[in-house]
Amino acid sequence: MTFIRWHALLIPALLCLHTPGALALDEDNAPTAASRPPPLDDTQAFNLYGHIDSDFVSNLKGGIKTGSGLDSVAVGGVTVNGESFGLNGASFNFSAMALYAADVNEKYVGAITNPSNIEGNVSRIVLDSAFWQQGWLTQQDLGFTTRLGMFDLNSEFNATASAAQLLNSSFGMDPTLTENFAVSTFPLNGSGVVATLANAAATDEAPLALKVALFQGDVDSQTQAFSQGLLSMAEAQWRPMERSAFKLGVWEKHGNDQPNVHGAYLSFEGRAWQQDTSAIDVFTRAGYADNNAPTEGEPRPNSYWGAGLSVDAPFASRPKDIFTLGFGGMQLEGGDESNSGHERFFEISYIAQISEHIYIQPDLQYIQSPSGEYSNAWVGIVRLHIE
Repeated sequence: MTFIRWHALLIPALLCLHTPGALALDEDNAPTAASRPPPLDDTQAFNLYGHIDSDFVSNLKGGIKTGSGLDSVAVGGVTVNGESFGLNGASFNFSAMALYAADVNEKYVGAITNPSNIEGNVSRIVLDSAFWQQGWLTQQDLGFTTRLGMFDLNSEFNATASAAQLLNSSFGMDPTLTENFAVSTFPLNGSGVVATLANAAATDEAPLALKVALFQGDVDSQTQAFSQGLLSMAEAQWRPMERSAFKLGVWEKHGNDQPNVHGAYLSFEGRAWQQDTSAIDVFTRAGYADNNAPTEGEPRPNSYWGAGLSVDAPFASRPKDIFTLGFGGMQLEGGDESNSGHERFFEISYIAQISEHIYIQPDLQYIQSPSGEYSNAWVGIVRLHIE
């Protein structure tokens, strides 16, 4: 059976998985394609969820050459409440993901970071997540949780909610991580363990939190987790007020017969203004990587910065819409002398709610010097998001 055929069969099946409250939403209550299963209500024994995202991507000018294609991803999963089995504080998650990749960036744009954050490197079905999450402390002033199994590291580390509304992959996990080795994030997740200590039982909203992780290093295969190196990470979080967060992280990847890589990142996001349903959130992000021996012929980022803002309900008559803009850049090193340099990008996007479970997102990106080699590119994207 060809991919197109099973992809067409899978979409209606995943649409049936949606249940009220099981939305693929980020911290700002807006649609994303991220692998973040919705939380369980205390009264639920299990929760089925699913969403589909399709991007029609066109390189309008510059880059390698003009051209278009369709990328698509469908995710379906289940979260099970451990209380149903007498396991207090436990939950279990399993999900699968189907990818259809048109390779628009590789064929037409040539950028280091992908203009579409749902474009996989090959069309296939993969295991998206399979993990056990356990809360070990339930005191009001202290929380300690662990997550063990396979999942997207960006659901735990290096996440900026406001930036996640943008489609360029650089506004997800820091490209100094994703472009220097095969880190556990879309389109292929790896295995490991994360421990979170916070000064509140509700760790997602804790004023102070510390996360540490040991994870599969290179995720070239989901079945050989212990032969692909090791990634160690730590992130400190401070939330001085509602809707704001400072995050500082450090990481090191070593082993798998590859040069060691280490780096750090930081981010800030916060609410700058609010009136009734309208609000403006701002964000800024930066990252650094020290790659001892970059691959010849392949430039890689050793530093990254990004900033932007999102506007909730830009029009009073459309309270669920979101307008977002962002810009940033990367300093590249390694590769041929001709393509070392920089890549910069600017993005403007608008998320419009069509119905309760359908969103459409037009998006325009200007990418300066893709891979430090090609001519400046204009990329247009229209995303359809269905929950």
